[in-house]
Amino acid sequence: MRTYMVIPTYWTGPNSEWEEGDKVFDHATPVSEDGTLKRTLESLHILEDKNFTLVIIAIATNKKFEKQMEEKLKEMLIKTDIPVDTILFTESTLTNIKKELFKDYSGEDILSLDNYAHIRNMCIFVPYILDAEIALLIDDDEIFEDPQYVTKAKEFIGKRFYGNTIDGVAGYYLNEDNEYYDKVNIVPWMTYWDRFGGKREAFDKIIGGEPRLKKTPFAFGGAMVIHRNLMRIVPFDPKVTRGEDTDYVINARIFGFNFYLDNTLAIKHLPPQKIHPVWKNFREDIYRFLYNKSKFDTQTYKTNLHEIQPQDFDPYPGSFMKPDLGDKIFKTNIILALNYLADGDVEACKGTIENIYLARYDAIPHFNTFETYLSFQKEWRATLELTKSFGETLKDIIKKGQVIKFDKYQIEKKKLLEKTSVHQNLHLREIEVFKNFTKKELRSIFFISDIINLKKGDYVFKAGDNDSNVYVVLQGTLNIIKERKNSDHDIMVSQIKQGDHFNETSIFFESKHKVSIIATSNVDLLKIDNEEFSKMLKENCELSAKLLWIVSKKLSERLMNTTDKFSQTKDQISDVSDDMES
Repeated sequence: MRTYMVIPTYWTGPNSEWEEGDKVFDHATPVSEDGTLKRTLESLHILEDKNFTLVIIAIATNKKFEKQMEEKLKEMLIKTDIPVDTILFTESTLTNIKKELFKDYSGEDILSLDNYAHIRNMCIFVPYILDAEIALLIDDDEIFEDPQYVTKAKEFIGKRFYGNTIDGVAGYYLNEDNEYYDKVNIVPWMTYWDRFGGKREAFDKIIGGEPRLKKTPFAFGGAMVIHRNLMRIVPFDPKVTRGEDTDYVINARIFGFNFYLDNTLAIKHLPPQKIHPVWKNFREDIYRFLYNKSKFDTQTYKTNLHEIQPQDFDPYPGSFMKPDLGDKIFKTNIILALNYLADGDVEACKGTIENIYLARYDAIPHFNTFETYLSFQKEWRATLELTKSFGETLKDIIKKGQVIKFDKYQIEKKKLLEKTSVHQNLHLREIEVFKNFTKKELRSIFFISDIINLKKGDYVFKAGDNDSNVYVVLQGTLNIIKERKNSDHDIMVSQIKQGDHFNETSIFFESKHKVSIIATSNVDLLKIDNEEFSKMLKENCELSAKLLWIVSKKLSERLMNTTDKFSQTKDQISDVSDDMES
């Protein structure tokens, strides 16, 4: 699967300065610091599956910091020694794309880096342009601790589960205590705003329970796996100010796509401390949930779209999409305001009371959120359709931002060939069996191979053994021998020399070997893992055809040799018989 891992990262001036008109993000990193991104990049080394390209989408709060941000990130990416190809995507990259794409088209506002939802859309737009099959969305305040994270992320996506396609897979966050709960203290003002209690119930049900894979009403933006089919149809809603990840699950459901949570797909989430007061964070929740609720309230019947109900997303976020949401907001603000008043914090009390006013007169959208989102979705699809006519142009613009070109093949090849006595001069295409393979196919084979070294007299396997690996002789010679009953001497059946391959029939069936293979000199063998090899053949039809041709040709040659030997033996018997008669 062509896989892209995308990490958005947010940066501000050296002293965290802010001025009117700047973009607002929760924890933008000053360009004078490393922030949390560096540790995320360093943790990539733990991953077993590194067959993906990394895209860093970097956003500055103000254009005047962009150059410093780019220089900072390029230096960080190079010094961190990232083990995958890495592309840096910035506002200037997007500007170049829009100049090319929208010469004769009015959809410029579709592509933006102005808020979280727009940025999430860029997290799927860039992989889509680069022909990704899946996009892994990760945040810059996370750490990989599971070596199989990418392996698990790819395991189910695009497949079917109980008759449904798996279009999106949600992972989940672990906090510093390796728990999936939010680290919050339940206090009196939360009596009617049991958001964290609702999340806890949902997390226990979806994350903590069996089976491993189950439909989910929520997702985490920094642990999402999105299939290409979903990218093409469903964008993030740019009108959502917070909670765009769970809103995306709702949008996907409207269009008939399925999101599943994998309860083994976990990533460590270590965000910086929030600096905003409680009343202000609560205000963000008010706007977020009232917006989401309006999408339920304003929906109308549309052919091919699916009606959504709050209870479909219980216990969270469904419990905050129901008619009593306004009442919850009012009661919660009253209790919180009284708490502030009791503590003597009059300004915070005023801010909290203002929340009640805003919830009634400003936070409820004054437009049809359902229809507005459908209009945006239509523009999104038109934009992606438009990109098809630009061939490689848009890809080239994005790839100009490539900072790291990591040649996995050369590194793996070097590691393997250091084990051989011929590594200075060996080129796989010089070996007969590999001469018609493409460079990409040879790379694939190298990744599932190992090199073993044998001394004269060592056995690859003996008669009666089970060995299902495929072998190619890189250096040296071996004999195929068959045990002769009632004799101290074995029969040499044939010799295997450099460039030959053997045991390839084990790809198709397993059986105990009837012959032994022994080294007659120092030997270097390329050993190809059968299980991985079989997987690769299923995924690559062209490679399968080449391999089947090689195997059938080899079997044919062996049959011809056997026939020739039988004919020679028959002729010898006939000659002896004629001599006896005469």
